[in-house]
Amino acid sequence: MEETLKTILNVSALIGAALAVVTFWRNLRLRRAEWLYNLHAKFYETETYKQVRRALDYPSEPQFNELRKAIVEGGNLDLTEKFVDYLNFFEFIATLWKLRQLTSREISMIFEYYILLLKERDFALEYIRKNGFENLSELIDVLYSGKKL
Repeated sequence: MEETLKTILNVSALIGAALAVVTFWRNLRLRRAEWLYNLHAKFYETETYKQVRRALDYPSEPQFNELRKAIVEGGNLDLTEKFVDYLNFFEFIATLWKLRQLTSREISMIFEYYILLLKERDFALEYIRKNGFENLSELIDVLYSGKKL
């Protein structure tokens, strides 16, 4: 009888441990999804990056030329500061990538279009390369080349 009780207790302990591991991984995935949602919301749903995002996205609009002029010639310090904030957001994303906290798939699915858009805008890429955004510069190069991140 004691041997049966020990076996039941051992099996129960193993089942309990397995359930604890499964629960841990589920909670971890849920927290990661919440974290990714917060990054997405910060970039797409708040006003913080909207002006720069829109200017970069529509080169035929006057806002594009205004941004280009602010970056290349100086002048509009408020717009330049918004652009630097925009780049700092992507430098943060690139840093998370280098620290292996964001996967290539996550970056591609959420931010690839806007990161690659920075390469297409010559003044933006020049500013990135000259002003200390090394992680972002590397991420752009890797994304543009199509290499696995």
